[in-house]
Amino acid sequence: MQNGGFLRLKSVEVGYSLPQKIAKKCKVDLIRIYANGTNLITFSKFKLWDPEMGDNGLKYPIQQVYNIGLNVNF
Repeated sequence: MQNGGFLRLKSVEVGYSLPQKIAKKCKVDLIRIYANGTNLITFSKFKLWDPEMGDNGLKYPIQQVYNIGLNVNF
């Protein structure tokens, strides 16, 4: 038996809306830039495979996903 305890940063989103002054110069109402990600980091003493997979580690591993984007409202 091994310790299967873990701590995972599941999802994070960071965004910034440009000031209205700049948006109006571009003839839009809102400009927002953002970045987000899921399953970014896992802290665990168990190093053989992802502790959330359980059993023998023969399942498909959990994916890390990164996104960046731009929202523009007219």
